[in-house]
Amino acid sequence: MSTNAEFRSMFTEEVRKPEEDIRLDRAALYLAGEEYPEIDVQSYLAELDAFASQIALREIDETTPADLAHVIARYLFDEVGLHGNTGEYYSPENSYLNRVLETRTGIPITLSLIFLEVARRMGLKCSGIGLPGHFIVGLDDAGEYLDPFNSGTLLSAEDCRTLVQRMSGGQLEWTDRFLAPYTKGDILFRVLNNLKSVYMQSKGYTKAVGVIQRMAIISPGQPSLYQEQAWCHAQQHEYRLAIGVLEAYLEEAGEPDDAKQIKDQITGLWASLSRLN
Repeated sequence: MSTNAEFRSMFTEEVRKPEEDIRLDRAALYLAGEEYPEIDVQSYLAELDAFASQIALREIDETTPADLAHVIARYLFDEVGLHGNTGEYYSPENSYLNRVLETRTGIPITLSLIFLEVARRMGLKCSGIGLPGHFIVGLDDAGEYLDPFNSGTLLSAEDCRTLVQRMSGGQLEWTDRFLAPYTKGDILFRVLNNLKSVYMQSKGYTKAVGVIQRMAIISPGQPSLYQEQAWCHAQQHEYRLAIGVLEAYLEEAGEPDDAKQIKDQITGLWASLSRLN
């Protein structure tokens, strides 16, 4: 069994590789390892291997990308039973790959991640597509899309546009940039962002800090991550830690545009700390 620190180290090593070398399935399991340090990473990788092996045994009449995607989807969503967790959508378990594989339930991005990793094993070129409020899979060579949260329904670009319009209540103006493929780092960052929101809303500030720290590994120097981490520490009256985070931001960023605002926050945190003594 690995420790939290070891999983953090393995996650860091994985996501800092060149894009083509990042193993998305392993990175997602290392991410989960901090919450479930007893997990056996190899057993979950073997399960994904087994999914691909089972699909390979099936007779596939046509071999277009859309046909193969349909076979993969039918196996994962009809036979394995993977499905969207509509009842407890905001449970943190939906963002941890090991739990999604165990419970067969997840949210759009983790179900898409499983599809991507099984498709990769099958030689099908796919990409994660981060629509606003919903994550889907794009079939690289077909110009078609697939919605793992809804049993692998095939979508056209126009269907994606309609989906975004419906989910935003018509408030969001469509742009084809919404269909731009995500990098593996983008996918992991969005998984973590979902977790961060869940933990902050449930006041799980210690866990939120760990999530934000991993987001910063993927996207270092992002001001909002320092701010959010400091805020989580302050909510737990960990004022020295909050000050340390903001001072680290000022040191790393040089003289950022928001320097005065950050310095004022630090002054306020020192004042809060003095009231405790």
